[in-house]
Amino acid sequence: MADQITLEEALELVEFKLYPEGWQVKNVEGSVYGDVQGNVWGNVWCNVRGTINGRKWQFVQTPKEKLKRLIDEGADKDKILEALDRLEDSNG
Repeated sequence: MADQITLEEALELVEFKLYPEGWQVKNVEGSVYGDVQGNVWGNVWCNVRGTINGRKWQFVQTPKEKLKRLIDEGADKDKILEALDRLEDSNG
C-alpha cells in the first residue's frame, strides 16, 4: 500500500461542492477517524463516537420517534401505552 493516496482514490471517497463561501466537503463515503473541524449538516449512517464540542455524543430519541419505533418493532401493548403516555406528557 502506498504512503500517499492518489487524487483518483480520494475522489472515490470524498465529494466536494463549490459553495459561495468556497469549496467544501459534500459527502464522505466510509469512516472518518480523527477530528472534524467545522460543522456537519446532513445525516450520519452508522455510529458516532467521541465528543461534540467537548461533550460526549449521545443518541436522543424523541417520545414521538420512540412510539413509532416500538410500533414498527411490534412491541407489546404495555410498552406502546407507556410510550404513548410519555408522548402526551411531552405535548409533541
